[in-house]
Amino acid sequence: MLFGVKDLSIIIPTYNERENVGQLIEMLIDSLKGLNFEIIVVDDNSPDGTGEFVEQLSKEIGNIRVIHRPGKLGLSSAILDGVNLAEGYAIGVIDADLQHPPQTLREMYAKILEGYDIVVASRYVEGGGVEGWSFIRRVISKGALFLAHLLLKRCRSVKDPLSGFFMFRKDVIEGVKFEAKGYKILLEFLEKGRYSRVIEVPYVFKSRKAGKSKMRLNEILNYVKLLMRLSEYRVLKFVTVGLSGVIVNLGSLWLLVTFYNFPELYSAILSIELSIINNFILNDFWTFKDRRSGNFFYRLIKFHGSALGPLINYLVYALLLLFGVNYLVADAIGIVCGFVANYMFSEFIVWR
Repeated sequence: MLFGVKDLSIIIPTYNERENVGQLIEMLIDSLKGLNFEIIVVDDNSPDGTGEFVEQLSKEIGNIRVIHRPGKLGLSSAILDGVNLAEGYAIGVIDADLQHPPQTLREMYAKILEGYDIVVASRYVEGGGVEGWSFIRRVISKGALFLAHLLLKRCRSVKDPLSGFFMFRKDVIEGVKFEAKGYKILLEFLEKGRYSRVIEVPYVFKSRKAGKSKMRLNEILNYVKLLMRLSEYRVLKFVTVGLSGVIVNLGSLWLLVTFYNFPELYSAILSIELSIINNFILNDFWTFKDRRSGNFFYRLIKFHGSALGPLINYLVYALLLLFGVNYLVADAIGIVCGFVANYMFSEFIVWR
């Protein structure tokens, strides 16, 4: 034993995993020989008796503890309940469905001993991968990963911030408040935790051998809500500012032409510039207020580059028309692409 009461605590959240959890525990015991570790199973009142099955195992194996929860309360809160009970200096999280190889935990713990605060078992570094995923599942995963990297600044250095297989020092999250909704608690740890060194180790995400996947539409919606909350709703603020810019654009154009008899061409140029200035000021003092640095006017000059958005909108629209896409659908896709380009320009260039 190197630290405190235990070297390592392994948390296994379960719901209807009786067919898998016994084999997983055997593999953990074999993989972690020589370490003073404990296994904490957090069961959400599984109808298949997972909690009771593990309770019986704990009478034979002394380093297993079970938390029985009254119902299906969610993966993230299950992990935090396990953390609250854990006695280890380091804490590992692993799924019960045998899709995460327990043998990798030994390498992850070695990285903790080297001084890393968080160790992520990654599908997206060299040597990692996924097994048995459909094309649609891969697209959804990559899309979710893109959104995390786009919206959450502290996650960008991690190639697989959506991993459910990770390890961390317990003091990384001590005193930090988490909302623990959804199933991607690592995102919250990376965004809110107190750490300086993160490393990823490769692993291959295996196909499920028994039981059913917990992936549902409501989990995807919870993921989007989590991203919004962790990013302090920055995208929604950006959209609101953009809408205000439309009002400024149209309103100033109407005023210049109707009341001041300006030529329409010059009025359009001036109204566009006024809307850009409006959007910049609101984004600078509201959307990206925590990112302001350097010269105000230099940021304003850079922000004019976001005018590329309408150009991208038009180019996508024109390209899709060539492929026979309905003009309304083509324009809607173009608008989305233009918005993403605008947001990325602001996120990565104007307010880095």
